[in-house]
Amino acid sequence: LKELKELISSYQGLRENEGRGPAIVNSIVSTAWTCNLDKDINDLPPLENYDAKDDTPERRDDIVGKVYSEIMQIESRLLPCGLHTVGVPPTAEEAIATLVNIAQLDRPEDDIESLPRVIASSVGRDINEVYRGNNNGVLADVELATSIVEASRAAIRALVMQSTDSEGRVKEVKSVLDEMGSFFGGMMGQKKPYTQAIIDAGF
Repeated sequence: LKELKELISSYQGLRENEGRGPAIVNSIVSTAWTCNLDKDINDLPPLENYDAKDDTPERRDDIVGKVYSEIMQIESRLLPCGLHTVGVPPTAEEAIATLVNIAQLDRPEDDIESLPRVIASSVGRDINEVYRGNNNGVLADVELATSIVEASRAAIRALVMQSTDSEGRVKEVKSVLDEMGSFFGGMMGQKKPYTQAIIDAGF
């Protein structure tokens, strides 16, 4: 999977290069089959007779977008949270993984939008449209969805690190959750570490 991400990153920089672009797509297709992604991507081109140089740029983007989307879904399921030991403060990584999931949810009863929705709105996009494009393998939306996830994680990390001790554990869970409550209400206010993290991520 790491090799696939590196290939996709290379393709994003060389997609308009008619020599290198198709060659990278061929490598992506081959590696995707090696990783058994054909079971999750229904229209992954056949390994035996596919050559990306015979395909249109739009079709190549579509293939890469779908592979990229599948990789991001796999990564999102590989959370760093194992079983938590009762009575021991959570590690920063455990807290970040949990809070990232919480931050993805809209809370209409409290008139609070999810963090990804707020970030998407900052660039004039509706998060539901971004998710639809991501699920359909639209490369631009896969890239944007990935950037939104990375910005969310960076913001939550900055939030958690404010209450993390020298051993990498959260000192006061309540203070983190209290800060999380004001997190959504004050996104556009004074530049706190978590809002700065979102800005640094390009939003």
